[in-house]
This record gives sequence, structure tokens and C-alpha cells, in this order.
Amino acid sequence: MPTVRSILEEKGDASIYSVDCSDTVYHALEVMAEHQIGAVMVTDGDRYVGIFTERDYARRIILKGHDSRTTHMRDIM
Repeated sequence: MPTVRSILEEKGDASIYSVDCSDTVYHALEVMAEHQIGAVMVTDGDRYVGIFTERDYARRIILKGHDSRTTHMRDIM
């Protein structure tokens, strides 16, 4: 299984969009909508800790009845 680091290295100098684990899920959705992408990297300070996708939103927020405006990324990572 590839690591996040190896995927990012393969991606090269293309833009990488991220949100901090202290951000809300709603903020992550705003970033994805603004850049017309389906996923963002999640950071904790200067470290990548995961990736958040549209599928994660459907399964971890909507289907479980969470509020994206008050749920923080760290709560679902």
C-alpha cells in the first residue's frame, strides 16, 4: 500500500490542498468546492495525518447524523 508521502512525491509540483485537523468538516467541504476537487489532505501542524474525501463525508458525517459546521476534522480522522 502506498504511503501519503509516496503519492505526493509522484504527484510532483501540482497543487495540494489541505485543511488542519482543527478545522471543521464544513471548511474542508468549502475548500473542495472552491477548487473543484474530491479530497483534501489533513494536517496537524506541518505534518500530513490523513486524507478526507467526499466518500468520507457521506459515510462519516451524513449517514451518522453529524453536523459538518460543528464537527472538527480531528473528530473523524
